[in-house]
Amino acid sequence: MMEENDYRQRVDEIFRRIDAAFENVDPDLAESDYAQGTLVINFRQMHKLILSPQTPLRQIWMAFRNRAWHFALAETSGQPETWTDDRGQGVDLLGLIAELARESASVQVAF
Repeated sequence: MMEENDYRQRVDEIFRRIDAAFENVDPDLAESDYAQGTLVINFRQMHKLILSPQTPLRQIWMAFRNRAWHFALAETSGQPETWTDDRGQGVDLLGLIAELARESASVQVAF
């Protein structure tokens, strides 16, 4: 299992990357807020996507509408770090956020 400091650094990096992707988006469509270790993205001021670290499990949990996902850091050598779902369905955290932004607010984000 990865060390806690390493895990926290990686979570902070991915959350800052996600937050930065929403920087130039019209806040009436989507707005992100990264504070106190949690990242919240509000879509059209109606739906919230919540990302929170789960330190004991070394995962990131995401909730949106009536769904929840658990993501773990994929162990891939020579590849950029990828957070994928822990159910083995191949769901990528960044890809899912981009898809939900398109569907929920017609917003294109690039990571």
